[in-house]
Amino acid sequence: MLIGRTLGLGSAIILITGCQSWQYRDVGTLPPTAALPETSQPGKVQVYYFNNVSGSSVDALTSLESYPDDPDQVVEINKLEVLEDRGDEYGALIRGFIVPQVSGDYQFFVSSDDQSQFYLSDTAAPKGAIQIASVTGFTSQRQYEKYSSQASPIQSLTAGERYYFELRFKEGARADHFSVAWEGPGIRRQVITSEYLATWAEPVISDEMGTNRAYSMGYRIGFLDGQQGLPYDASFPPLDNDNDGLYDNWEVVYGLDPSNPDDALSDQDDDLLPAADEFLIGTSPQSKDTDNDGIPDGYEYAYGLDPLDDSDALLDMDGDGYSNLQEYRADTDIDDPQDVPEASVDGLVGQYYEGRNFNQFITTRVDGNVNFQWTRQPAPELPADNFSIRWSGNFTAPHTAGSEQYRFTVRTDDGVRLYIDGQLVIEDWRDHGPTSFSHSVALEAGESVPVVMEYYERGGGATAQLNVTALSTGEALPTTEVFQAPDPAVDGAQDSDNDGIPDTWEMRYGLNPWQKDASNVSNASGVTNLEAYQNQLNPWTLNSTSPAAPQSPVEDIVISGEATLSWTAPLTRQDGSALSLGEIDHYEINYGQAPEFLDLSVTVPGDTASYTFENLGIGTWYFTVEVVDTDGLSSPPSEVVSKTVD
Repeated sequence: MLIGRTLGLGSAIILITGCQSWQYRDVGTLPPTAALPETSQPGKVQVYYFNNVSGSSVDALTSLESYPDDPDQVVEINKLEVLEDRGDEYGALIRGFIVPQVSGDYQFFVSSDDQSQFYLSDTAAPKGAIQIASVTGFTSQRQYEKYSSQASPIQSLTAGERYYFELRFKEGARADHFSVAWEGPGIRRQVITSEYLATWAEPVISDEMGTNRAYSMGYRIGFLDGQQGLPYDASFPPLDNDNDGLYDNWEVVYGLDPSNPDDALSDQDDDLLPAADEFLIGTSPQSKDTDNDGIPDGYEYAYGLDPLDDSDALLDMDGDGYSNLQEYRADTDIDDPQDVPEASVDGLVGQYYEGRNFNQFITTRVDGNVNFQWTRQPAPELPADNFSIRWSGNFTAPHTAGSEQYRFTVRTDDGVRLYIDGQLVIEDWRDHGPTSFSHSVALEAGESVPVVMEYYERGGGATAQLNVTALSTGEALPTTEVFQAPDPAVDGAQDSDNDGIPDTWEMRYGLNPWQKDASNVSNASGVTNLEAYQNQLNPWTLNSTSPAAPQSPVEDIVISGEATLSWTAPLTRQDGSALSLGEIDHYEINYGQAPEFLDLSVTVPGDTASYTFENLGIGTWYFTVEVVDTDGLSSPPSEVVSKTVD
């Protein structure tokens, strides 16, 4: 398969074959629907704005994860000055080339409110840039003499040469402005204007790639014209009326304007790829997911997948056991084996309670589907009547492009409530016979929303059902294929409602993972759910939730022969629950020549029950044994036994 990779508008592409062989960037660092030109444009420079940056220090700007590659806004200016009041708490990076027209000595000056730093390179390369002037506090507009740091040392520049520069600017509150001025041969001090400026551009592909790019352009243009039934046009370069790098016929097919160069930077489908990149890669600017594999084009591009190959969604790039599609849906890195999705189960998880209003939590179980018509109690621990249940799970829209409608239908006897994405959309919390209720929602491709169904049964027949239908096809969706829920049997770290309690713990102990219930009280002692979690207590009973340590091997500990210690493995924990031999990791034997000072130790594997000591010195020796289970929990030490060695 022919794949194109572009690094920006007007840049060449590298043609390669196969899949998963692209270099990639973090999707979070992709520019916002803009691409970096390969060639510099004279007469202007670009300002990269970063919003919601507190404080007035430049360090607050440069420490951002999004700096410098992911600004919130990019604008162009034709002189190194912005005086209008844009707002508060933002930063800006201005970079480009300064091109003197006369050789000689120049001096630069900066003014700003608040801080700014001006960097200049001795060449067109950014790596040579050093800070030569700064505003350490704030100044008035075009006030260049408040601080000595505002004036640079003398810079010797050559006419016609390009010198890379950066201005880093930070606004805190109230007034905001910045400017860079200079003076030199034939120039009295003045703001640097358009005739001395050019936009920053960094060619990333060598001129040797020109043949490859031409081949790609010809291939794509010929394919498009043939697909659309247009006559073959052998002219080269191809038709491009607005000189934006996009073939005119391609723009027409995809609803762009061949006379408007700005639409090359548009992102119609919101996939983080501008039209310029979509054209060269071969993806559709009108489809967020061209190959319909559930992963948006921009995400695939950023992580080195092929947005034209649907098979790579099922591959496992980092070998962590989760497919690329699973990791995308879970928002984990597909190239980091340590970053894996939270443990989950397919379908829905049910939490069962005594009482019609979730009065006393009884148990949690994975139900998968909600399709019940009980004639007896739904669980052995529950009564046949007067109980309530909460089913929870994340629904993921299975379609791959655009927005589609899904109908959620519940049928119950008796009361029911349905929440979708935290919104109560169905409520009939009263006694009634088997009755159906429906609600439809529009979801984007691959969008996930939490769904919670609450139900109570008073008496008689008990019905509880939940179904989802894709309205575009009329298909009833299999619940276990479109729902996933936190696995209550596994300890996880994800906290969807940010209430300080992990989802899996809330699911296990009858709380709601998508509702801030940390401050609620579920017991008669006034202990909040958060306090119960922090102290490893069941929030309903206040019994300990921490695993019980093994019992000490107190029976049959003997020492025989010269110094052979043997024991019987414990079969229970301290709370009386069973302890299997497979749960014993090892034994710790502590010993010494005083019963209160057992300063020596030896570790014995968990599948043995004796140990022979060799070369013990003359005297009486004392021993105890501790059991350590596979969770690292240790039993209390056994009773002390002793042996005298002659």
